Parts: sequence; structure tokens; C-alpha cells
Amino acid sequence: MILSLAWKNIWRSKRRSFVVMSAVAIGVWSIIFMVSFYNSMMGAISRNSLQHDYSHIQIHHEGYLSDPGLDFQVKNPSKLLEFPSQISDIKAASGRLIVNGMVASPKTNLGIQVYAIDPADEAAVTDLPSFLIAGDYFTNIKRNPILLSQKLAEKLKVKVRSKVVITVQDLEANIRAGAFRVSGIFHSKSPRINNGVVYLRDQDLSKLINSTDTSFNEFAFLLKDNESLIQTKKKMEMKTKNLVRTYREIAPEFDMIEEGSAISKQVITVIVMLALLFGIINTMLMAVLERTKEIGMLRAIGMFKRKIFLMIVLETFMISLVSAPVGLMAGFLTNVYFEKNGGMDLSQYAGALEQYGGDAIFYPEIAQSTYFFLMLVVIMTALMGAIYPAIKAVNLKPLEAIRKV
Repeated sequence: MILSLAWKNIWRSKRRSFVVMSAVAIGVWSIIFMVSFYNSMMGAISRNSLQHDYSHIQIHHEGYLSDPGLDFQVKNPSKLLEFPSQISDIKAASGRLIVNGMVASPKTNLGIQVYAIDPADEAAVTDLPSFLIAGDYFTNIKRNPILLSQKLAEKLKVKVRSKVVITVQDLEANIRAGAFRVSGIFHSKSPRINNGVVYLRDQDLSKLINSTDTSFNEFAFLLKDNESLIQTKKKMEMKTKNLVRTYREIAPEFDMIEEGSAISKQVITVIVMLALLFGIINTMLMAVLERTKEIGMLRAIGMFKRKIFLMIVLETFMISLVSAPVGLMAGFLTNVYFEKNGGMDLSQYAGALEQYGGDAIFYPEIAQSTYFFLMLVVIMTALMGAIYPAIKAVNLKPLEAIRKV
């Protein structure tokens, strides 16, 4: 009887109930959309940073961090290249010889970092060939090819097949300069790479710095699955005396970004839920005040206080039970729509997003458990919102309530 009475009470004021249900549904939809957006943005930043910049794991000489340069090169580099065949979780490895230098064109010169790489190995780790927007990947220039980012090419005012001069220090700290031709121009989603990194073949830099053999001061490893990160690091540490670090140790900002994202999602959820809470309190309080005489009559004929309390609580519970699934379904269908229609195009903000390593296309990402969590939160919010109006109802004095006009 209480359940039937509560359901009928909801529809006594259809407009008011519809407004509250709409507010709950829209609030739930907005939370799903914002959580999906944050997850997509943070996921893109993480993926792009891993693929274009840090990789999952890097290996250096122990002294490299205090003095990055040619003096501290990794020990036994040939053994490190064998790791992908020895450790199943490693997908690919690439050795790099990184030195600071200058790149000059007839128009200007810039300070840069030179990445001397094996083209095939680097392509397996970072997929560098896919970043090219002009030229090709070290094939159209036979002698001293170089890859420049689009940003550096614009600053230097050069194009494919243009000549640039690279200046670096050799192993004995002597200044060495060499002429290179632009083989390709790329655009990376890593701001650091775009702003100041050029790529050479390792044998070309070795000749420039008078090195008799190919050597590296950094090794980057791409894993098949991020879940195996810690276990793979431990296996690698057992096989080498070099310094092994994960991308989280190399770039602590990853943790800061993820924590900031989690806090932002929590703040948005709390704000929306507070708005719904006060909306539900206000609506149910109005419903109680409008039915003061009726509630007084129910008390006068012997209905227990707990049943009146339960009736008010059931009304809010059923409102949330009807409206929350509508919001969840709307959020789910919105995500499905973007997934099947190429995502949300944010190209007009591409420049700003790329400064943080994000993508211009938004693809929603949300865990299935989030839907159940939101349903639970909405129900709890509704029940909390029902407490004060229900207490107000049970504290009405029957005789005074009956006489109320």
C-alpha cells in the first residue's frame, strides 16, 4: 500500500515530477559526458607521450642523469638490443645517441637535440615514419639525411632537400659541423619533439664526432602491454647493470596529470550531485507542504510515523530509479554515437591541445563500472535529499495539519 501510494503521489504534480526527473537525467548524462571527455583527453596524452616521446622503459648509464652527453654511454648495447627476443613483454627496442647541438640554415640557427638512431629500430618503437607530412624516411637522400619537425622547418625556412648545418661537440669536446639535407619533415604529437629534436642516422653522427663504432646513451623500449611495466622492469634490471627507469620515473608529471584528472572528475560529480540534492530537497519539501492536511489526516487515522517517513523516501527513490537510467542510457548512446561517427572534432582547438600532447579528435572512454557507480550515487543522493522533507512530514501535528487551509 505504501509503495502504491508513493507512486501515485509522484504523479499528482506531473510537471514538478517531470522537472526533477529531467534534472536528474541531464545531470547523470553530463557527468558521463565529462568523465568520458577527461578519460579521452588523458588517455590521448598518455598514449602520445609513450609512443612519440618516452616509451615505456628507458635505459641509461648510471652517470647519464648527472651529465647527459657523450661521456656516459650505455654498457653492452648489443645485449640490450637482444631484450625483445629474451623478454616476451617487450615489443621493440631502439638505441639513441642524444647530443645537444645547433642547426643552421641560410636564414637562422636554433639550439636543438640531435637524436642519432637506427631508422628501422626507431620506427618500431615510435612509428616515426607515420609522422611525416613531407619527404620520406631517410630514403630520398643518400648522404647525410636529416628529419626535421614542421615547426623547426618553418623557423629555419627550409623544405625537403634543403641543406642545413648541424654543429655538435665530439668525444674530445671539439666543435664539429656537418652539412645535412632534409629528407623528411614530420609533425609529432609531442611538444618537446616538435620544438627541438632532429633525427639523424647513427652512422652519420658517428662520422661527425669521430667515433669508430656505433654507441648509444639511451635505449627506449616499447612494451606490448602497460600492465606488465613493473614486472618487465625487474626482469631487465636482472640482465643489465645500466640504469632502468619506467616512464613514470622519467616523467613524474604523468602521476600529477592522472591525479589532477581524477580530482577534476570528482569535483564535477560532487557539484552536479549537490545541485541535484538541493533540487530534490526543495521539490520534496514543496510536496510535503502541499500535502500537509492530507498527511495530518493519515496521522489522525493511525498511520505510523515510520510509514509516512517511508512513503516520502520511496517517492524520491522511485524518482531517481526512473530518471537515472534515462540519463545513463542517454550518456551511453552519446558515447556510441561519437564512436561510430569518427569522434568529436575539436580541430579548432588543435593548437592548444597539441601543447599538452592531446588529440584533436575526441573519442569517449569510460569504464562500464562507472555506469553502475553513478546509478548508486544518484540513488544515495536522492535518499539523502528525502531525509529532511520526510522528517518534516513525520513531525507534523495531526490536529494542526488538519486545520491548515
